[in-house]
Amino acid sequence: MRTFRTGIGRLTGPMLTDISRAADQVRRESSQLHRVSSTYSEAPVRRGWIFAEITSATVIGSNRWEYDWQEMVPGTAGFSVRQNGWNSTDQGKAWNLCEQVNDNAAIEGPGWNLATAPNGFQIKPIAECVVQLWMTRKDDGDLLWFFQLANVLDGECPEP
Repeated sequence: MRTFRTGIGRLTGPMLTDISRAADQVRRESSQLHRVSSTYSEAPVRRGWIFAEITSATVIGSNRWEYDWQEMVPGTAGFSVRQNGWNSTDQGKAWNLCEQVNDNAAIEGPGWNLATAPNGFQIKPIAECVVQLWMTRKDDGDLLWFFQLANVLDGECPEP
């Protein structure tokens, strides 16, 4: 580092020394900054969503479930499980947005009126289908996977 004893005009010697010290620091750290910025700009585009098969459901409230899933990939003959893909065991369970207002009273998501449903009919969890899963974070920072799909209202029909 260079030390200045005298200045130039309004720039004093100590001011020039500080400027020189800052320039040296920028020179030393510029390779790190370049490496970080290159890594960021060359990184692959992050997927906004994935395909996943819903594999099971666990009750978490009135007409609400959390879902186990495994990542799927489309192919020429349909969807198949992605080898070494993501799944609910490693990434966390998924929620269905249509169920988030359900409380077993009056209208349930996505508009089922339980008061007019036939006796014995109930809202069923999502089962055996491929969905698009999106990812976000809960307010506590935990990862949340979610999808949006209308639940089935199903039951036994009475015999005539």
